[in-house]
Amino acid sequence: MFGMMKTSSIYRISPLSIVDTTGADSAAIVHNITTNEVKKLVVGEGRETFVTDVRGKTIGHGFLYRLEDRFRLIGAGGQSDRIVAHIDRYTIREDAVPTIRDADFVALVLRPGVADELGIKLDSCDTNAITTDAAVIGDVTIGNIRVQRYRTRWLGEGTDVILVAPDDIDQLEQWLASKAIDIGDEAALHAARTAAGFPWYGIDLTDANLPQEADRDDLAISFTKGCYLGQETVARLDALGQVQKKLVRWSICGATPEKDATLVANEKTVGRLTSIAVLTTNRDSGSNSAPPMDAIAIGFARRSHFDAAATAKGTTAEGKDFNATVLDANVLRE
Repeated sequence: MFGMMKTSSIYRISPLSIVDTTGADSAAIVHNITTNEVKKLVVGEGRETFVTDVRGKTIGHGFLYRLEDRFRLIGAGGQSDRIVAHIDRYTIREDAVPTIRDADFVALVLRPGVADELGIKLDSCDTNAITTDAAVIGDVTIGNIRVQRYRTRWLGEGTDVILVAPDDIDQLEQWLASKAIDIGDEAALHAARTAAGFPWYGIDLTDANLPQEADRDDLAISFTKGCYLGQETVARLDALGQVQKKLVRWSICGATPEKDATLVANEKTVGRLTSIAVLTTNRDSGSNSAPPMDAIAIGFARRSHFDAAATAKGTTAEGKDFNATVLDANVLRE
């Protein structure tokens, strides 16, 4: 078991990147710029996906949902302008219009199962639409406030993302406070999603990375969907299996490192940490010989350290040494 860290039930984050694409050819356009099978989505379904350029580089990452009259991409903030420009660049005669919706919503993120635990009523749910990938749950009510509910994996399977109109957020937060429901800030959210193993675009991934370097092939990449921008590079890497680095989750013992701390083994750099979640209590391993765990981190590993239990060392800015161990990839999917 991992040690505990201070957690909230609900987190507020704003702004997210929210891009709507409308028009008769919107399915074809979003298909052409994304790595997952999204063209065949039915209304209410969604998929995690990367947005790629012609070189196969990752210029975006999020969840793409099919609504009645549009596709909606929801992801980490700071992506919308580039994604919209990307869509516009590759829309020639097609009827597809991308629109940035970032300012239209404030987001609340609910840990898996928290709505039931706290007795929050999320009504009007089409439970048949919920899949292990993602889903549009639709317009629902919390308190007396109408909001939009989406299913993601940000904090593990079953994470709810609630989009709230800016004019309604204060009233909704007052209602939650009246129920003694704690709302965590963005820093707390990032600690929780790091512990859950979900990478955040702009923090763990940038346009310098290839999709396979996120190690989410089974969740966000289709190798059978047909052609899209960067597909040749992605397919070639899949065939050759030659990605040289990828994100893994590390357990950290001995000290708490900073973001971008480097990891070394046999006098060679073998990793770099991109997100850190500090633990408030130590791991209960059932063995007195196991060292305490100070943090869980997401970070890149070189090929020599892809496998679980691979070890490395690092030093904090204050000169404290720490040990890092790669966690089993299956734990990332919990």
